[in-house]
Amino acid sequence: MAHSSASPHLGKRSRDEAENEIQHSGRTGSNGTLAPGDDTSSEDDIGPTLPSTGPKKKRRKLPYEKLYISALPLSTRYSKSLMHKDQLSFATMTPFTDFLLTSSVDGVVKFWKKIATGMEFVKEFKAHVGEIKSVSVSQDGRSFATAGVDKSVKIFDVVTF
Repeated sequence: MAHSSASPHLGKRSRDEAENEIQHSGRTGSNGTLAPGDDTSSEDDIGPTLPSTGPKKKRRKLPYEKLYISALPLSTRYSKSLMHKDQLSFATMTPFTDFLLTSSVDGVVKFWKKIATGMEFVKEFKAHVGEIKSVSVSQDGRSFATAGVDKSVKIFDVVTF
């Protein structure tokens, strides 16, 4: 099969086409490298150069941008949101153990511990496949139960979760 040095791509050749042409032209040694004394650059055979970047786009400035940025919380790394992704259905405070238990219509139960300066997130459970219809906490605050539309009841040990 004869190989033409003209490419059907109007001067653009792939790397394989360029290497194939070099090998068939007899300019390579036995190991596939250029023969001694041949200083032809293979960079020209790869293809056209990328276009230069155009003029920079002007950055749009928001009217209250500094206020928005100053209101963002300061953190050295990203922290995930602890909020429920769906509407809350129940919020229950346990007696004696100081836990707040929140449940949402998507079947998620979250445990929060009351501390001196507020509430601290503790644990999250995907308790039910559907909506949580009822919750109950024991008198001593150590057990918490949920009932869902998936016809199951889940009981949690609040202190050791």
